[in-house]
Amino acid sequence: MTTETIRKTVPITPDEQAILDESRTKGSAAYQALTDLLGPEAARSEAATLHGALTLGLSVIRERMADQGYTALAAAQDDEDRAYHAAMRNRRRDTKD
Repeated sequence: MTTETIRKTVPITPDEQAILDESRTKGSAAYQALTDLLGPEAARSEAATLHGALTLGLSVIRERMADQGYTALAAAQDDEDRAYHAAMRNRRRDTKD
């Protein structure tokens, strides 16, 4: 994975700008939320705050992708797969006792 920084222009709405501005205002609820999630460095500049917001959004996308993958995997399992996994769980429990 490259560590090269790529700069992009991203359009934002006035409401989004207001939240970003609030996220950089110490003591505000948005600042507290941002720094709780990403640390105080995320509020040090507008660019850092935008990057933090993007990071959080991409994290949500990755989580959704993983959930969809797990759902597809579960749906692909047949009765034989489920019986095998149940037997393995029971076997592990039996060896712990």
